[in-house]
Amino acid sequence: MTTMNPIAPEKKRSNEKNWWKKIFHYQLLFPALLLLVLIQVYPTLYTLNLSFNSLKGGKLKWVGLDNFIRLFNSFELGNALEKTATYAGGYIILVIVLGMCIALLLNKRPLLAPLYLTILFVPWVLSEVVSGTMWRWLFNQDYGIVQVALNPFINDTSLLANKSGAMLIVIVSSVWRSIPFTSLLFLAALQTVSTEIKEAASLDGASPWQSFWRITIPIISPTLLVVLLLNSITGINQLGLILSTTGGGPGTATTTTSVLLYREAFKYGNFGAAAAISVFMFIINLVLTLIYIRVIKVEAEL
Repeated sequence: MTTMNPIAPEKKRSNEKNWWKKIFHYQLLFPALLLLVLIQVYPTLYTLNLSFNSLKGGKLKWVGLDNFIRLFNSFELGNALEKTATYAGGYIILVIVLGMCIALLLNKRPLLAPLYLTILFVPWVLSEVVSGTMWRWLFNQDYGIVQVALNPFINDTSLLANKSGAMLIVIVSSVWRSIPFTSLLFLAALQTVSTEIKEAASLDGASPWQSFWRITIPIISPTLLVVLLLNSITGINQLGLILSTTGGGPGTATTTTSVLLYREAFKYGNFGAAAAISVFMFIINLVLTLIYIRVIKVEAEL
């Protein structure tokens, strides 16, 4: 005759309790994961599938790599990549340089710093469409304040109708809207730099410029890389502000890859080609992110 071990049921209940504790964390994450699948994973997979198909009459027709072949053989993609490089390059350089300058000034804690911060964040709270429309009105040939002020110096030439002028306006408007966020990130990073270290460098004969390059920049380099990555992705994928400012014109002067994608999908109805462009842009963004992760990993190992 065997006797029941009274410890066994208690151990079983303890294991069940621990198991429920483990899956409880995943239960809390489930709503967020479900939302992520619905708004990120599913659209991404659908776009990938669409890039190998043509959508006509609401039905998908498999075309294989035809969308990508036509895309890479087209003049439009090469032109769009050139415009994207011009726009993103000018945008990234200006937003980082000006954002850093503003952050350095605010880090000195001027008398009206809270007021300056409030004014600085006005562009950031405006939508891309509102910002783009405002800049388009500022350079309107008939009543734009900035355009009218510049007319005596540029022989009444409309900057929005000029290819170089339109690109410059798009870059400046994008920088104007992005500077607040970039400046805030730099300001937070600058406040982690110890004043004792800078004072010691000053006593050793280092100039403010040397102190900035040899002390401040290395310390805030992780933030600098984050800012560089975020603004690179923004520059490559910018759409709303360009459409609301110039519409991609004049001609194709400001037609970046994002604008080309929009036109292929919603103007010409070539959703397969638009999906192929989207996949191509996704790969570019992925490569940039992997490079960033690699650089961060290398710095962490040093």
